Amino acid sequence: MFKLWEWKGFYLGDFILAALIFIGVLLFHKFFAKLLLKQLENFSIKDEIVFDEETLAKLESPFKFFFIVLGFYLAVLILNLPANIGKILIPIIRSLLVFNLFWSIYYSIKPLSFIIKKLIIPTAPKLNYGIKSLLVDGAELKEGIKNLLIKGAKIIIVLIGFTAILNEWGISIIALLASLGVAGAALALAAKDILSNLFSSLSIIFDKSFKPGDWIITSDIEGIVEEIGSRNTKIRTFNNAIVILPNTILTHSPVTNLGEVTNRHIKMRIGLKYNTRREQITRILQNIKNYLQNHPEIETGSSATILVHLVEFNDSSIDILLYYFTKTTHWHSLLRIREENMLEFMKIIENEGAHFAFSTKERIQNNS
Repeated sequence: MFKLWEWKGFYLGDFILAALIFIGVLLFHKFFAKLLLKQLENFSIKDEIVFDEETLAKLESPFKFFFIVLGFYLAVLILNLPANIGKILIPIIRSLLVFNLFWSIYYSIKPLSFIIKKLIIPTAPKLNYGIKSLLVDGAELKEGIKNLLIKGAKIIIVLIGFTAILNEWGISIIALLASLGVAGAALALAAKDILSNLFSSLSIIFDKSFKPGDWIITSDIEGIVEEIGSRNTKIRTFNNAIVILPNTILTHSPVTNLGEVTNRHIKMRIGLKYNTRREQITRILQNIKNYLQNHPEIETGSSATILVHLVEFNDSSIDILLYYFTKTTHWHSLLRIREENMLEFMKIIENEGAHFAFSTKERIQNNS
């Protein structure tokens, strides 16, 4: 462009201009990225597209990288490099630009999820037809499907981006897979596993086996469901660790969902000494029944079960079985109610002048 000084077909003016452009981009690429992010933050379509702080923070890196690659690309164009060098540099730069484009789109999926939501809202009520209690105002199912589709869209973006980069180098993805042979079979097997987990996650969502926040128990794991993904489910155990289980395992093994229970049961035995009189036992049984039936946190409806009965003449005690249900489903509340009940049972027995029995083992230890 500026033919100030020539050396082997290159001009000093071109080098200076290319260097100034590239250095300028390096100096101001952060400013350009922040400016673009600011525009995205203010941009919305009827308040449906929302770029939150987390998304904007993730988009900052690809935006910065884009301006650096763009500056390098302009510098290369100005230098007018020989064809043999251009054949190598231009595809590299174009591949980086394609990578950067899909990198940005990947992080923009969440703000654009309102499109998915619009597709789900009109169809979700139809899913309720003929299936009892599949939706709770449609909210849980819609949210689960939306999250699943977002993750599916991200996978598709990655695959399309990879294919586009290969195309920049003149490589056909179909020909590449065909040439892989055994590796292609391995990829097909991996794809089979991915699809299996994907259908399993759909089964979990539509069958409402469990949802985030539910307390579940499997043959090996017990904890709270944190996230149901397209392949795995994250469960936080009670020692605060995260366990990741493939969805296929969860759909092919028994899962107890304590989050769906309507009541929690309490079962215990009270052992009385053999010198307790029949009249005392009768009053103890009646007083315990009256206490449970009038307790505000004990289930006493028509379908409720409150069992207070003598059940066995044990080796060292006369045993009373207690079996009843609490209205709460929360573990901490259950423990509190159980504690209150036990203290009251002790009071009822003490008021009747009766005593708890020692086990035969305890008597032997005490005598020794």
